[in-house]
Amino acid sequence: MSTFWETEEIYTNGDDYFDHLLKDIDQAQNYITVEMYIFNDDILGKKIAAHLINAHMRGVKVQIIVDGVGSYTFFNKLHVIFQKKGIMVKMYNPLPFYHPFYGKLNPIRKFKIFRTRLWRINRRDHRKIVTIDNSIMYAGSFNFTAEHTRYHIDTPWKDMGVRVTGEHVGFAVLNFKKNWKLRDYYRYKKQIRGQQAINWRNSPLRMNHTLFMKRFYYKNFIQRIDQAQARVWLMTPYFIPKRRLIRALGKAAKRGVDVRILISQKTDIQFFKWLQYFYYAYLLGKGVKVYQYTDSVLHAKNYIIDDFMTIGTTNLNHRSFLHDLEVDLVIQNDENKRKIEEHFIASTLSQKSITLDGLKQRPLWDRALSRFFFFFKYWF
Repeated sequence: MSTFWETEEIYTNGDDYFDHLLKDIDQAQNYITVEMYIFNDDILGKKIAAHLINAHMRGVKVQIIVDGVGSYTFFNKLHVIFQKKGIMVKMYNPLPFYHPFYGKLNPIRKFKIFRTRLWRINRRDHRKIVTIDNSIMYAGSFNFTAEHTRYHIDTPWKDMGVRVTGEHVGFAVLNFKKNWKLRDYYRYKKQIRGQQAINWRNSPLRMNHTLFMKRFYYKNFIQRIDQAQARVWLMTPYFIPKRRLIRALGKAAKRGVDVRILISQKTDIQFFKWLQYFYYAYLLGKGVKVYQYTDSVLHAKNYIIDDFMTIGTTNLNHRSFLHDLEVDLVIQNDENKRKIEEHFIASTLSQKSITLDGLKQRPLWDRALSRFFFFFKYWF
């Protein structure tokens, strides 16, 4: 195993992922952190909430951060339940009009809150990460919502997640505390000082708190594609990258690199299918293979560049590289890399291939919609 993790386990379906997560929550002794984009008030969300409350009742400290857009409905019911049990929940970047006492605030205070939140409305916490006792971490593309599991009435969404253990989980807790409270962050930073490899540049846990970090990871991603020798395989539900990334993929394919992109045909954001079509013709012309996953909604974010592999929350769009907080984990274990490679290949079998001839047969109105939505790519 690597110097960072004692164990590393890969999950390619939500049922296994959440079954193991709930078992670890039930065995927690001291501390649980949850940073979640969507924490739904559905059958899975309520089940996870019940396990977190049970942990709290036996003395485990539970802290939860949810996104103000992704988990907006969370505060209608689940938040009330957590409050009654004494569990503190924080909302990352609430919507401009959200405030527990908004009606009681004076007009000046209301305006200041509205102005600040409107300015930050496009910045979201897109992470899905849970830590337990500073030694176990779950990360990946699984939100706390039933769409990822057997509880969903249709075919569950296709996602991927990772469970790791070891001292380096403390680095994830440190990043959680930066969003929770800066005072706690600095205290914990002193506490873990001296642990091996807590520098964010060296960590396999890639978390983009600042604009500098966002640019660093984006440039690193481009550089890896530019230096790829054998393959660039990308599995992503939302494919609206910057032109620099598109050009890098085209150049890689032109020099003989096996470039494959797997994108979801079914999507929870309907206009994305028109946005994504905009780049297909260019990529196909350069020799890139583009597949549409048709079995269910593809929500996984898995990137393979030669021997470098990540699983996490970063989409190949403007949101992930410019606006949102993301978390990606660089896979360390060779056996897991082999499993991920086999999983990607299996995921493209019998799926729909996008071709230049197929693009030419698209109706005029369909092409017009692609060009229209493309003007708003910065927000998505």
